[in-house]
Amino acid sequence: MRSARESGRPRTRVKHQLRKALPRPRPKLLALAVAVTTLLVVFYNQLLTLEWTSELHRAFLTSRHIHNYSVVLRPRSCETRGPITLLLAIKSHSLHLDRREAIRNTWAKEQLLEGRAVRRVFLLGLPEGGPGPLDALVRDESRRHGDILQWAFQESFFNVTLKELLFWRWFQAECSGSALYVLKGDDDVFVDVRRVLGFLGRRRDPGEPLYVGRVFIHTYPVRTWWNKYYIPPSLFSGAYPPYMGGGGYLMSRETVHLLLGASAAVPLFPIDDAYVGMCAKLANVSARHHPGFMPFEFASSRHPCAYWGALVLHRLKPDEQYLLWAFYRTRGRTCCAVRARMLGSTAE
Repeated sequence: MRSARESGRPRTRVKHQLRKALPRPRPKLLALAVAVTTLLVVFYNQLLTLEWTSELHRAFLTSRHIHNYSVVLRPRSCETRGPITLLLAIKSHSLHLDRREAIRNTWAKEQLLEGRAVRRVFLLGLPEGGPGPLDALVRDESRRHGDILQWAFQESFFNVTLKELLFWRWFQAECSGSALYVLKGDDDVFVDVRRVLGFLGRRRDPGEPLYVGRVFIHTYPVRTWWNKYYIPPSLFSGAYPPYMGGGGYLMSRETVHLLLGASAAVPLFPIDDAYVGMCAKLANVSARHHPGFMPFEFASSRHPCAYWGALVLHRLKPDEQYLLWAFYRTRGRTCCAVRARMLGSTAE
């Protein structure tokens, strides 16, 4: 019978062979790898918090105190004898003629819905690069539709906030006597105007300032300097006040008046939605959340009935505007049954 000592020899031999086959750790290389990794982590963290000022930021900071831009094209949107229940104010870009045409031909028709007037206005700056063929197209568009409000500043990502402020001024001067409510949106939103009017008709206190949409709370500035929404720490610190995002929001004319008053004490800010939230906070206007302002973007892969009941949808291309509008007009009534089946299958 083999002793325990003898039976252990093969196992010991295997361990010895494994030690010879496996590379031995080299302390110097290991220390170097740890040091390099640590340096990379530190460098990356420093990169994220770097106070980076791009050419766009510098241009914004240089000109953000200039607000007295003249009106180039004036709309006829508020030239009406009777009251306007809802003014659709759409931020657009001179280049986006196809988007504006799709919006005019679908959900933003100027009309009377059950005795309530709906009007529209598109908010534009001047195209980049100076005068050109595009100017003539926009002027012709303005003559035909009378719904273009254009100012004498160049379009840029950071000038969208300037467009917001100048709209408040124009509204106060031209529309506050006739328009009761404003729906602000981008030129890639789809609005169910009937549902919006229904929501407004159910308000218990129409005189109370209204600021409603998809509310963002406890959000912070983007600090990665290569991001489109990057904000240097020196420009803003802490969390943003509650604000509306997702492409559109709804407000009363009282709210426009209060926001305009507060804007005198709030410097222009590169992110337009956050700027409106800053003015609302100073004006003591509460941001109210409504589930009808969809939390997800439009996707043509989803069934159109998935959006039934929404007040505002975001990120639609012009062809998708036409398709969704046609579906709602012809087969929208079937969506209640379809949604019930969808919910039933989900519950199972």
